[in-house]
Amino acid sequence: MNSKTPLAAMISFALFSATPVIADDLSDLKAEIMQMREDYEQRILELEQRLQQTETNTQQVQQQVAQVKSAPASVPIATKSTNSFNPAISAVLNGQFSDYSNDPDDYEISGFSLGEEAGLAREGFSLGESEIIISANVDQLFYAQATVALHDHEGETEIEMEEAFIETLGLSNGMTVRAGRFFSPIGYLNEKHIHAWNFADAPLIYRGLFGNQLSTDGLKLSYVLPTDQYIEVGGTVGNGDQHPGSGDHSGVGDWLAFAKTGGDIGSNHNWQLGLSHWQASPDDREYSGGHAHGGGEAESVAFNGDTDITNLSFVYKWAPQGNFKQENFTLLSEYFYLNDDGNLSHEDELASYDGDQYGGFVEGIYQFAPQWRTGLRYDWLGSKHRASDDELLEDADLDASGFHPQRYSLMFEWLPSEFSRIRAQINHDKSSREDDTQLFLQYTVSIGAHSAHSF
Repeated sequence: MNSKTPLAAMISFALFSATPVIADDLSDLKAEIMQMREDYEQRILELEQRLQQTETNTQQVQQQVAQVKSAPASVPIATKSTNSFNPAISAVLNGQFSDYSNDPDDYEISGFSLGEEAGLAREGFSLGESEIIISANVDQLFYAQATVALHDHEGETEIEMEEAFIETLGLSNGMTVRAGRFFSPIGYLNEKHIHAWNFADAPLIYRGLFGNQLSTDGLKLSYVLPTDQYIEVGGTVGNGDQHPGSGDHSGVGDWLAFAKTGGDIGSNHNWQLGLSHWQASPDDREYSGGHAHGGGEAESVAFNGDTDITNLSFVYKWAPQGNFKQENFTLLSEYFYLNDDGNLSHEDELASYDGDQYGGFVEGIYQFAPQWRTGLRYDWLGSKHRASDDELLEDADLDASGFHPQRYSLMFEWLPSEFSRIRAQINHDKSSREDDTQLFLQYTVSIGAHSAHSF
């Protein structure tokens, strides 16, 4: 028998026996490849879906950024925060020590008849003006804010609702509507709270025209134009009962139109220019003069007619590379012109009246270190009064006789943090023919969720 025959038979048997095993392995391998292909295709599909969602989110973010850029600086932007369902509550505490070389009860500004709140702060220690602020996004459409002010007046603490308004969020095309009580957008400084001012007291022109600030109970509409340069226009309508408006009006008692523009000059400089015009028809606006016929009590003279005020404001700011934390400089200037056209009256006396009151201020503030600032301010005023009865002018304390009030102020302050400030200020006040030297020492602290101030 040939010896090769068993060997061939054995090899043939081995190959025949292995064929089912190889077939099973191939099936398993094909199944694994199919599973890997399905997993791969599933992952590709998931990645495509995530990419599509990311592109959608990016478009939404770009739309929100465009809305933010088109919104005015003072408009609160709707954001998610820990206060989404609870109002943000903050308080600004302001205390002051005041000293004058003249009697503050005799204070006056020649050519201007001052209201009750236009006088000097009480001599010695006083509360100043402190505020409690409550604000929140009501929903996706509205933002609301209320500010309660506490201040000293004739030795007593008075509580006043300083602001209480609602404001729209996210209206298209840069439109914003505000309704309620708010500071009028006349000028630059008027819209800011007193604690955000650069000096301890109001500019003379603000004190003479408004008794510190002009507020409005009414409606405000503003629109930011879709241009590369910032341009905002708008207006307000109000009830007209705030000085220098006066009286009860069944409809619109005052109105205002304003326009602002500004921009950046490189990375170090930015500026803003504003123009506004306010008009009202006062009904028995009282002038409580300091003079009287025959040396008796001071006469109260009433004005009826039309009052309009025009304002021009300019702001320039500088900071190295736009970093205001280390060093910065601000230059602010405003000019006001008021015209009255109507009648003065007292009991049976009546006189036609045409008067002009004007003036402004320039202030420069330099922060030379992160916690230290100093500033200078210059105020000037003027007036012209014409009436058919000079005695009524004298009774109203409007007979300026060509005197032009002025004031020079120097301020120095320490800022331990963004929430606290210690300030010293001295004024050389020539509001009347008797010069007055005025000293103020002031602290201001902010506690709670206080929003940032606008430009």
